[in-house]
Amino acid sequence: MDAKRFGTFLALRRREKGMTQAALAEKIHITDKAVSRWERGVGFPDISTLEPLADALDVSVLELMRAEKLTETSIPQEEAAAAVQDTLATAREQRSKARQQALALLAGVVVTDLVILLLDTLRLEGGALILWGAGVLFPLLCLSGALALLGLALWRLFRGGPWKHAALLALGLILPLAIFLGFFVLAGVLGLGPVPS
Repeated sequence: MDAKRFGTFLALRRREKGMTQAALAEKIHITDKAVSRWERGVGFPDISTLEPLADALDVSVLELMRAEKLTETSIPQEEAAAAVQDTLATAREQRSKARQQALALLAGVVVTDLVILLLDTLRLEGGALILWGAGVLFPLLCLSGALALLGLALWRLFRGGPWKHAALLALGLILPLAIFLGFFVLAGVLGLGPVPS
């Protein structure tokens, strides 16, 4: 799917419907900035947005995927299959880029946290190092990673990109942190270990 061709088709159909970018965005529950990006050929909608977008523009999903108004009532199966395959390939590429960005961001956060904390740890010994790793490093990595991924998810959401993977990764980091902190609270209540009661 060609981004410029898609953007031109989208802009023409939107104008034919007498809608502003903001009106179209509101209709399909995204931001007007996302519609603007698509119309400029900067990106594509998420695959889950194709059907609501086609409905809002009164075109079929196939017309939207091919970025052209079809005059024939029946489309050869090969053409329809090619359009679907092209769209699925674009969606796979979007998801792959989204995963790579999220993992790169997470790796950057982990490395930054490790470098900062490693400099502080040079003064620790034996048991204190284990306590530091469990009590400081693990929660810090989970919290900073979750916040960074949550920020990435929000940024993508407002730009109309795929945001769910980053949000799920953030949740995947918050959950072990919540379990870990729950364990420490429980240990404190029961008076176990090095946790003050």
